[in-house]
Amino acid sequence: MKDYMVAHTFKTEELRDQYFEMSSGMTEDDIRTNMKNNNASFQMNWNNEKNDMIMYCWWKAKSPDAIIETLGEMANMFDNDIKEMPNIINVSD
Repeated sequence: MKDYMVAHTFKTEELRDQYFEMSSGMTEDDIRTNMKNNNASFQMNWNNEKNDMIMYCWWKAKSPDAIIETLGEMANMFDNDIKEMPNIINVSD
């Protein structure tokens, strides 16, 4: 699978609020488990909660379409800017 960074921009403030209410009781591990299949796997999320209209997510996937398919109906909450990131530099302490 390839690595992708996705900028998920909420289409409305109402959808943003709905997303954070829906996910408030879930851990990142819960979300990761629900967003994983043979074609795409959610890895990590960076967000500023209800203070911003955009979230950034790292995905491993076979294609951009696989990410959208894995998101399912939730993909309609966002404008999804999906970029393949073939070059990863692992910097450790």
